[in-house]
Amino acid sequence: MANTNNLGCGPLTVKYLVFIFNFIFFISGLLLIIVGGIAQGFFAANMDFFGEQYETPAIGIIILGGIILVISFFGCCGAKRENVFMLRVFAGLMVLTLILEFAAAITVAVMRPNIEELVKMNMNKTMKKYGEPDNAVTEAWDNLQMNYDCCGTNNYTDWSTTAYGTNSSVMGVPDSCCKNQEPGCGHHIFEEDPPLLKIYTTGCYQALSDSARHNMGAIIGGVVGLAILQMIGIWMSCCLIKAVKERYEIL
Repeated sequence: MANTNNLGCGPLTVKYLVFIFNFIFFISGLLLIIVGGIAQGFFAANMDFFGEQYETPAIGIIILGGIILVISFFGCCGAKRENVFMLRVFAGLMVLTLILEFAAAITVAVMRPNIEELVKMNMNKTMKKYGEPDNAVTEAWDNLQMNYDCCGTNNYTDWSTTAYGTNSSVMGVPDSCCKNQEPGCGHHIFEEDPPLLKIYTTGCYQALSDSARHNMGAIIGGVVGLAILQMIGIWMSCCLIKAVKERYEIL
């Protein structure tokens, strides 16, 4: 292993910068795993409304975060040992992940315009299945309406076109639409004169769509920020490789 002091002030500074960069890179990998986990949890919790395709980018971000943790190991070892091979592996893996990140960002960006149409279609479709025995849709809608203080897709009247809402024993909305929930609190709502004070009247579509955009935006923002950090890391590792090679040529 080469003597660090023979590298010179400039390359030595770059060496320590590579160390610092890899520490930041390691932290960014952990953050990506956290962001991907939060986004994946959101889409998984609302699977009936989004479909499985919206989980894929989030899971990909989690995997990418794990890969970054491994890559940072090569960067640290390569810089410490002044090993050209490990530094090249580090730089090569950085370039590869950078390409994959751009591909993932493009995929997510292309998918974003389809969120509104897909969400509204799935919400209207699943409303018709509400109340059926052993149906996970009922729980999904109850959780959605309770968490977002909303009722129906566009508004509470959407339930008047469903089998559940037009049932003679209900003639109203699910109890999860009620501001103060108790058994049967949403029944016979359509027979009352507005304003309706017992239930939430605004629709869930806009709230769910906004939340989905926020999660997609977090994924894209994380990938873009990481990409900038990686380009800096690639440049610094190339500078260190050049400095180490020049030193060995002199020796």
